[in-house]
Amino acid sequence: SRPGARVAVERALQGLPAAPDSRLGIQFLPLMPQPEYDHLLWSCDLNFVRGEDSLVRALWAGRPFVWQIYPQDDGAHHAKLDAFLDWLDAPPQLRAFHHHWNGVPGTPPAALPATLADWAETAGLARGRALAGPELAAELSRFVHGTR
Repeated sequence: SRPGARVAVERALQGLPAAPDSRLGIQFLPLMPQPEYDHLLWSCDLNFVRGEDSLVRALWAGRPFVWQIYPQDDGAHHAKLDAFLDWLDAPPQLRAFHHHWNGVPGTPPAALPATLADWAETAGLARGRALAGPELAAELSRFVHGTR
């Protein structure tokens, strides 16, 4: 069985030293309507999202994020994760964190950076690439009508 997001967070935080002066807080929120979720993503310094739909919303928010990909029994999700990180042009630390977060075998624990500036820049550039792409409905229409 696949671990839920809460279990994944609890597992990832095990063994990390507690920082008494840290401003980090973790709250598990109830499900909410999509517009409220979008506003939440836009307002956070760092987002942890799960699944493809939430990944797209995180990309649109343009804020630093970590993606928990849905695991597949044959391990194909690791190749999918790497393909996404390649498209993202993820800096090494962001790539390492994603690998650890998603349980890629042989990946040592990866710490969050002291500053999220590199991750924020990466997220902003990815948002720009995603928004600059062709509009889906128009692309589908051209595909169906063979006018590509």
